[in-house]
Amino acid sequence: MIEILAPCGGEDSLPAALNCGADAVYLGASAFSARRNAKNFTDEQLYNAVRECHISGVKVYVTINTLVFDDELEKLADTASMIAGSGVDGVIVQDPGAARVIHRAAPSLRLHASTQMTVTSAAGAEFARKNGFSRVVLAREMSLEEIRRVVENVDIETEVFVHGALCVCVSGQCLMSAMYGGRSGNRGLCAQPCRLDFTCGDRHSVLSLKDLSVIERLPELDRIGVTSAKIEGRMKRPEYVAAAVTACRDVLSGKKPDTDTLRAVFSRSGFTQSYFDGTLSDMQGVRTKDDVIAADGALSALKRLYDKPYKRHIADIKLVVTEGKPVTAKVSSENVSFDLVTDIVPEKALNRPITADEIVVRLRKTGGTIYEIGVCDVTVGDGLMLSAASVNEIRRRILAELDESFIKI
Repeated sequence: MIEILAPCGGEDSLPAALNCGADAVYLGASAFSARRNAKNFTDEQLYNAVRECHISGVKVYVTINTLVFDDELEKLADTASMIAGSGVDGVIVQDPGAARVIHRAAPSLRLHASTQMTVTSAAGAEFARKNGFSRVVLAREMSLEEIRRVVENVDIETEVFVHGALCVCVSGQCLMSAMYGGRSGNRGLCAQPCRLDFTCGDRHSVLSLKDLSVIERLPELDRIGVTSAKIEGRMKRPEYVAAAVTACRDVLSGKKPDTDTLRAVFSRSGFTQSYFDGTLSDMQGVRTKDDVIAADGALSALKRLYDKPYKRHIADIKLVVTEGKPVTAKVSSENVSFDLVTDIVPEKALNRPITADEIVVRLRKTGGTIYEIGVCDVTVGDGLMLSAASVNEIRRRILAELDESFIKI
């Protein structure tokens, strides 16, 4: 199934992405991020985020997607080495020259061609493939049919924006912010001058586009073989991330998404699908007072979407409680399995012995974690007792070992 890829501008957005069911996240490190005004991630925060995501089976892609000056090449190589050491699953790169530097410094890193590389055709995707890229982030201006042609003709992963802001220029290749105020979008400091009230005749805000949203059409992208559905928004709040990821997950689960909440949390006069359909009509939009008021009303309710972990793994447990011996467990979940020998030895029951059913009930109490217990087979010798604290400790050890096992995959 198509991957749901969520933006994380900082640590506070990570729970929103993970707890709502994202399959992957993308984020910026401390340098060379095209969203320099986002909180981004320090080196330590990046390592912690990768660990947390990989326990959940969620991939992490890091943006190194600004243009790079000659005197920054050594820093670029050092940054790439640090990112590779964190264990991320790929880096998103704008410039082919920067990609070469990154590959020399950290050959293990998978390269993703940023949307700012402006790949709009099969020929562009083939260029990326031949130059060592594993994935291409297609330009937002492409129609479904144009996307299909790339997927069908080039052996490369494809990533398509399905929700979020649109630039009036092609694929973010804009110099307007740099010309107006010395803040280059290609260096991560876009001031969004296109959102100002430029006029043409009696038309206002002619350079400001509505946000894109084709979340309801994810099944179409999935059917043609697109690898990843990308949500724009590293400058947005965690509630925005939660709403967009939830909408994507709902659609892929066959449910109707809550488009009203999606529109309320952030939109510019609603959404557009015009590029996707190739119609190029009704695309102008601005952030109105009504939009802001709607967002205020939606934000508090959205926090409930990510207040609990998204259940990622089902674990089967076979537990054996034998007189005079440490409790043992065989645990399996998807493609990990292990044997656990505890230092907990059951006692002889002075009154009522513990039953297998009572142990099963306690082992299944995995609320607040990413795990559910599937088959739980418990064998208990006659006349034995385990305290509630002992069973809880066994459960904690099993879950901790599951964490470590998934990290190693």
